[in-house]
Amino acid sequence: MLLGHFALGFAAKRLAPRTPLSLLLTAPFLLDLVFPLLVLLGWEQMRVLPGESGFLTLELVNMPYSHSLLAAVGWAVLMALPYFAWRRDGRGALILAVLVISHWVLDAVTHRPDVPVLLSGGPKVGLGLWYSLLGTMVIEGSLFAGCVWLYASTTRAADRSGRIALGSLVGTLVVMYLGFVFGPPPPSAESVAYLMLIGWVLPFWARWVERHRPETSGILRIQDPRLSEHKSSHSE
Repeated sequence: MLLGHFALGFAAKRLAPRTPLSLLLTAPFLLDLVFPLLVLLGWEQMRVLPGESGFLTLELVNMPYSHSLLAAVGWAVLMALPYFAWRRDGRGALILAVLVISHWVLDAVTHRPDVPVLLSGGPKVGLGLWYSLLGTMVIEGSLFAGCVWLYASTTRAADRSGRIALGSLVGTLVVMYLGFVFGPPPPSAESVAYLMLIGWVLPFWARWVERHRPETSGILRIQDPRLSEHKSSHSE
């Protein structure tokens, strides 16, 4: 899954207005930023399945440090705690942690049973949505379109760059997705890892988007009750 991970990051902006979009998009994709480094270091293994097509060309052989549920929880903590120390934003930190773990959940829904739960041994899960190419594209595409719309309605383009930045980011993700689905199988697991390193550019791209798209008044905010009490006493 590619678009589905980023979809949740776009949607989360409405819930976490103080949290930078770059972090909101990084969090649900974090496991896929980590695994290519681990594959190239030889610490994790995946393989290309010849003769398969669409989403089924890759199999997670041994990826406990990036894609197990236990590792996802650890990565979630490693992302949320420094953010909380930086911004003192508990809601944002919690949402970042949930977004990181959501990657494992979405993978467990879409993958064949190759998604590990523990760091060593233990079961591997996967409900196999990927076996239905049409079903996967409809569900993932609808989720992505809806969440991008939600982000676009939560923000506004301050200038032309605000429109170009968001449009080019969304368009690039869609092109990458279609290339992965309909393109030829990758020649090797290492080539996939090198290609996935491109993902490290996306947080900087998201930062460009946010610099030119301030939030609108339609963003969801949870008001501090102490502030309400202060306003009430002041009016009396």
